[in-house]
Amino acid sequence: MIARTRLVPGVLSFLLTTPSFHLLLLASCILFLLGACAPQPITVTREPVTLRLVAADSCEPLAEELAVAYEEAHPWITIQVEVFNSSVAEWMLRTGGADLALLSWLQEAADERPLWSQYFARDGIAIIVHPATPFTETGLAHLQEIFRGRVQEWGGMVLTVVSREEGSGTRAAFESAVLGDYDVALTAVVMPSSEAVSRYVASTPGAIGYVSTLRLKESVVDGVRVPPVEGALPTSAAISDGSYPLSRPLYLAATAEPAGEAREFAQWALGPEGQAVAARLGNW
Repeated sequence: MIARTRLVPGVLSFLLTTPSFHLLLLASCILFLLGACAPQPITVTREPVTLRLVAADSCEPLAEELAVAYEEAHPWITIQVEVFNSSVAEWMLRTGGADLALLSWLQEAADERPLWSQYFARDGIAIIVHPATPFTETGLAHLQEIFRGRVQEWGGMVLTVVSREEGSGTRAAFESAVLGDYDVALTAVVMPSSEAVSRYVASTPGAIGYVSTLRLKESVVDGVRVPPVEGALPTSAAISDGSYPLSRPLYLAATAEPAGEAREFAQWALGPEGQAVAARLGNW
């Protein structure tokens, strides 16, 4: 049986007229009001912001990974990524089509204002061959002879040179390191993207081409082989210490020093978190 306590009317009347009861009631009201007036946590809802990022074809995997990681940490930000070759990406940036760019090549035109740019990462250029291509390693002099068209056969197999289109930063870096003042062979097959180069080489016995090492992570290169150049494979360590001879810098660029949300993204990308993303993708 549960015991209950009941106040008889006389006792209740006595309590209501007691000064101490009035004081207790007053104190309770004051405490209630103080609690109601205490500062409450303020929740700030950020206005949605869209950042436009253009990327050179070779930088596409990196740009996509950066966008995903940044959006997860900054849910009010949407990053739109568009991919072109490096010269078109730079043109898009200069004409207002983007807030920031990831470029593999900074063109030096005397009649154009220099871009704001920061070194972002170092990328390798991997030589890729069809698995049936007879040589298992190569060097810069050997590559020059092949891409100039002076060596068109090796081990009884006809070689097919595969190159990128004009305006490609990967092509500019490759030709600077390998061809120097010479032109690529007139018989070269020219492809508009790293993916197209990889697919052509994978399907053509005797084919030899080149792609960014950032593209070696993708399934499209499953059907190709990557031979050492001057005895070194394009690993992250070999690219960093210079023992792999084909590499180039990648840049984060804008028309002027970024401001607002673009500046916040740039600082994040150049800082430890963005660099961790770049390092992870660069480990081939």
